Amino acid sequence: MLNIICKHNCKDCYALRVCALHAIEEQKGSIYVDTDNCIGCGCCKTACVAFGYKALEDKTPEWLMGAA
Repeated sequence: MLNIICKHNCKDCYALRVCALHAIEEQKGSIYVDTDNCIGCGCCKTACVAFGYKALEDKTPEWLMGAA
């Protein structure tokens, strides 16, 4: 499922470039995360703190540890 994360206000979205699974994409001037493909690795959080916290907020601790 694609969930909007932020309005793309940066010239270049670092979170988009660091996602190894390509779960982050830009469409119509906004940044989206595909929560079905996101594994919660936190690379986006490292690249963009504001984006990363929003992208991972719907993930439970169990999901992040691979139990779900």
